[in-house]
Amino acid sequence: MPNTHISHRVPRAPELELADLLTTWRQRVDPRQIHGVRSTGRRSPGLTKAEVAKLTGVSSKWIGQLENGHVAKFSDRFLERLALTLRLDASERLTLFLLGSGKPPVPMSIPSEDAVSAVDKPLREFLDAQLPNPAYVSDVAWNIVAHNQPQIDWFPWIPHEPNLMRWAFLYPEAREQLVNWAEDWARPFLAQIRVALAKNPDEPGLLKLRDDILEGSKDAARIWADHEALEHPDGHVRRFRLPYHEGAEVPVRIMALAPLRAPNMRVITLVPTAG
Repeated sequence: MPNTHISHRVPRAPELELADLLTTWRQRVDPRQIHGVRSTGRRSPGLTKAEVAKLTGVSSKWIGQLENGHVAKFSDRFLERLALTLRLDASERLTLFLLGSGKPPVPMSIPSEDAVSAVDKPLREFLDAQLPNPAYVSDVAWNIVAHNQPQIDWFPWIPHEPNLMRWAFLYPEAREQLVNWAEDWARPFLAQIRVALAKNPDEPGLLKLRDDILEGSKDAARIWADHEALEHPDGHVRRFRLPYHEGAEVPVRIMALAPLRAPNMRVITLVPTAG
């Protein structure tokens, strides 16, 4: 007689489903895109548990427990770091938050309507005309609203965290890519935020940006207490470590412009220089 027994698969617990997803996502990441990890001589694809731990600010043991299905209380800030480290798209980020915290993620930084409307065809053509140099447009709260292809080649994190300042202060990866992070980047960035707030004291995106950074980074809070102010870094030379270059440092000159029709926006071109 035919076997009429029908087996019913028991639904997997959310923590086990999340464990499998984390392992899959970790193993598919291209380590050459992530600063602070070694990309040559690797025995297995993707990132190691230790590398994910370093990039998200937790212990290797904790990451191991997550991938073994242990239940944990996940903060939104940790899940945001994990989503960027694993290069999750919007649907995957939603899944991570639902399984990890039981609720959807908070909306990512939303650019101002004025900035979005100002990014027209001529401005996009201007960005492309900067090739081979990276170029981008950001609004008053440093949300990147447009960019050319070299900008993504240099900064693969942009689709996952489109706010420059949030990335610089809230993700450990930034400290690897931005050479001399504290003095050459964090200090002038915070000084710029202070001036932007003086100009736009009621801008909600700026206020939230300041609060998120100061609450999420003890180093930022310490530097903020020095009360420094800087309007823009136009002409300054800074150094980056670029993807696929195994830690090589590239000095660039930051060229800053502002469209007359939208003076609160920034058009930035990064020009490699000899020093």
